[in-house]
Amino acid sequence: MITSKLNMSPAHLVMTLLALASASVSPLAFTVSATGVISMHALGLYAILPALVVWIALMAISAAAGYLRLLKAGFLALATGFFATLAMEIVRIIGFRFFAAMPGSLPMLIGVQLSDQFMDGPDAWSNFIGWGDHLWNGIGFAFIYIVVLGRAHWWVGVLYGIMIATVFMISPVMSIIGAGPFGQDFSPIKFPVTVYLAHMAYGLTLGGLVYRSVQWAPDSSLLGRLFSEGP
Repeated sequence: MITSKLNMSPAHLVMTLLALASASVSPLAFTVSATGVISMHALGLYAILPALVVWIALMAISAAAGYLRLLKAGFLALATGFFATLAMEIVRIIGFRFFAAMPGSLPMLIGVQLSDQFMDGPDAWSNFIGWGDHLWNGIGFAFIYIVVLGRAHWWVGVLYGIMIATVFMISPVMSIIGAGPFGQDFSPIKFPVTVYLAHMAYGLTLGGLVYRSVQWAPDSSLLGRLFSEGP
């Protein structure tokens, strides 16, 4: 059975999958809104915020039920996701401020879209929720990495960051920020270099911190347990 192979009870497995799903909502929301199917404001109200509440509730239930593997993954994601996002933003801001490598601030854009004040421009409130959503995205990606890949070597985190950057640069988001695929409509060299370096900094920080977190990182990944030998 899958649950025995994963060494998890059915309830623990279901909660882990629900936590993965809820952590994935915000990272996917901006791309979905860029297709024009639904606004970022609506996604914030009816998808991002409810998913965040669900994720927090699942962590609370895990603490009460003694699902320490899931609870530890959540706490580790909060810490590593914060520092990994900080590392990414340092690189991105340097590229944006000093090299004009990006057309604008993505967190600020997300903020005006979430607050439904795109025509009015950013203010303190929109910047707050924009940066908050950006940080939660970094934590969400960290949670997915920790649960699915486990305590992998640091270079796996770098590959993870490169994968995120590549998907970002071929997504519909590139059209709404006026950059085009891989930034070819804005800055064919500086844009992709900045995006890849920023996401590699994210992945390196995430992978390095998770690999060194012996007491908090899962002993093995969800995928590793699923495809390992045994019942």
